[in-house]
Amino acid sequence: MKFKLLVLVILLANLYSLQAQEVNLTDGCVTDFSEDIDYFPQKAAIVDAARFTVQYFNHYKVVSVSDAFDGAPEFSYVLVQCGSPMPPAEDFAAGAQFIEVPAGNLIALSTTQLPALSQLDLLDQLIGVDSGFYISTPEVTDMVAAGDVAEVGFGAEINIERVLELDPDLVLSYGFNPATDAHPVLLEAGLFTALDASWRELSPLGRAEWLKFTALFYNQEARANEVYADIAAAYEAVKTLAADLSEAQRPKVLTNAFLGYADAWFIPGGDTYIGQLIRDAGGELLLAEEGSMASQGLSFEVVYDGGLEADIWLVETFGVYAGADLLALDSRFGDFAAYQNGNIWNNNRDENANGGNNYYESGATNPHLVLADLLAIFHPDLLPERDFAFYQRLAVE
Repeated sequence: MKFKLLVLVILLANLYSLQAQEVNLTDGCVTDFSEDIDYFPQKAAIVDAARFTVQYFNHYKVVSVSDAFDGAPEFSYVLVQCGSPMPPAEDFAAGAQFIEVPAGNLIALSTTQLPALSQLDLLDQLIGVDSGFYISTPEVTDMVAAGDVAEVGFGAEINIERVLELDPDLVLSYGFNPATDAHPVLLEAGLFTALDASWRELSPLGRAEWLKFTALFYNQEARANEVYADIAAAYEAVKTLAADLSEAQRPKVLTNAFLGYADAWFIPGGDTYIGQLIRDAGGELLLAEEGSMASQGLSFEVVYDGGLEADIWLVETFGVYAGADLLALDSRFGDFAAYQNGNIWNNNRDENANGGNNYYESGATNPHLVLADLLAIFHPDLLPERDFAFYQRLAVE
């Protein structure tokens, strides 16, 4: 009888152990590891992002990042639940990095990563940024000003000694060119460095979904799924307002401006991030190469001929706050119909004192706000009371 009772107790204990992990551990480590327990019952569901994936293996997860920059290899990160054993390194591709999760102190080297930290309630983990100069997220600017968040510098010139002093568990970086980027320097110093390739995403929602990438390092999948679901639902709600517009109802939209130092006027392709935003907001992007995922540099003359009669002009140009600023760049801008009709807009409504533009910061994680701005510009009757987040109409004398 005692033996049967003991067996029953053991079975019940094992059953309880297997059922006990109902949520991810976001604080603390496993104290009694069992290889049979799924330590990540709350998993990230990747819906729109195309540049990262995650696979779950009970006590660890493998995150892969592709196309982080032109010619980039695939980067692999093995996230192991702390308190559980590290899987054998030989089971993974050469160069894979290993980290225990939930991770601790974090350095973020792109302003685009900061809104996600705020939305995921992870700002208490932030100990460093590249610079506070261009940051718009108010909580972070306050932390930098108070000395609670350090500034470590940019690219290959990053202050590696300062980073080592801070001793972060995780550095979120990005890639453009390995010869000038920070991540090769950080890796050489033995620091766990994850590449954020959100800027390579072609869809607005795909770019926003990278908040789940950050969440993976803190076992915050449940929170990230909820936040992203709200963003996606808000985006689709705005998009639906323009879904049934006829071709004749869609204004012709010109983007950007000719910049002499670049000797080109860059027009986004139809399937770029900007191209999709304009289409989803009920506009027609002029001079865009249909189906293209890249921008093309055109001469002033080509855009002059093809864009002169555009209904709306999104100038998307730094330092332009009024029509006079455009004319100072090139007097021929005054010939465009959108200029003459006073229908020119820029995305610099929310800039800090140093010119840091929140469009490129919180706009990346909140594309529904960008889309709502564009819909209100293109079809003011559909959002008549819009309080613009990023865009402002430029005064023309």
